[in-house]
Amino acid sequence: MIIPNLMVSDMARSLAFYRTGIGLDLVMAISGDRQVLAETDGSDAAFAILSGVGGQLMLQSIWSLRAELPTLAATPAYTGTIYMRGIDPRPIAKRLDPAHIVKPIELQWYGMLELYARDPDGYIVCLAIADGPPVA
Repeated sequence: MIIPNLMVSDMARSLAFYRTGIGLDLVMAISGDRQVLAETDGSDAAFAILSGVGGQLMLQSIWSLRAELPTLAATPAYTGTIYMRGIDPRPIAKRLDPAHIVKPIELQWYGMLELYARDPDGYIVCLAIADGPPVA
């Protein structure tokens, strides 16, 4: 299994986006002093694991990740997209602030209904579900 670990500038803001906006579940959060947090809004977390539809996503604060990997850039940077298959984009499009939507819901020629959104740190996520046969 591949699990992306995203460097985030504000854990509370990122957790709100992925939990409330996207609908992922919090599996675990760790404080800056390495204590497991039973529940958190992210303001006291340095690291978190989220899950949904058979996959996971890790979020790690800039200061925490840079402490482990000092050669990383000082700010989040990513040039790809994270494709989350099996997540219906229709309810998410209704919940997200329109400013986060990069490309509105569209049925692709290969049969996937997709929505592209930008998270608070600029990472692009595509939420997709099969919604009909591919266009010939």
